[in-house]
Amino acid sequence: MTDNKPTEKVPGFISRHPIISNLVFIAITAVVLVWLAMVFLDVWTDHGATTIVPDIKKNSYAMAKSILEKEGLSIEISDSIYDESITPGTVIESWPHAGAKVKPGREIYVTITSFQPRKVSIGMPLTGVSSRQALSYLESLSIKNIRIVNVPSQYADLVEGAKYNGKDITPGMQLPVTATVTLEVGSVPEEFFNEPAVTDTVLSTSGDDFDDLDARIEAALKSVGANE
Repeated sequence: MTDNKPTEKVPGFISRHPIISNLVFIAITAVVLVWLAMVFLDVWTDHGATTIVPDIKKNSYAMAKSILEKEGLSIEISDSIYDESITPGTVIESWPHAGAKVKPGREIYVTITSFQPRKVSIGMPLTGVSSRQALSYLESLSIKNIRIVNVPSQYADLVEGAKYNGKDITPGMQLPVTATVTLEVGSVPEEFFNEPAVTDTVLSTSGDDFDDLDARIEAALKSVGANE
């Protein structure tokens, strides 16, 4: 009796069951490919490697960039805010926040103070409306510096003019949110509420008229005495 060696059984199995053999080979190949892909990804993405985001707030953009690059991170501006009390170009917020663990090469998004105030577009006429409407609209655009000047008008509380730096504000004009807007608001003059003033006519008599009157009175008295 002759024992079959294991190596001799494999070809026999493959020849007897070609479909099953092919499925087994496909499965083994898939497992190997997945394993190789995972190894490649681990190497490519530095799997397991992390770095701590440093605190870059209150630093200039250039300084923040230098700090992040030393940690293997990059910087990206996501937003800017105008603030007169803070030096322009200063980092006021970052994400991910300081202390967070991130992958090397990760972008850190920052918000900085802008060098110029944000501008808004005027989308409606500011004249011919009530002062309340004009004020509400300007405040909705974040324009807070509004100066009211009363001007004579037949219509009280009507905006007769709107100016910025001496120029009329028209729809489509771009204004910085720090702009000082002057609204010329109608104020009805006092004479519109009062009746026209009545002036008394004074008849003056000159000195010559008084002399003539005395002479006539004296002549009349003499005439009465003669008749008696």
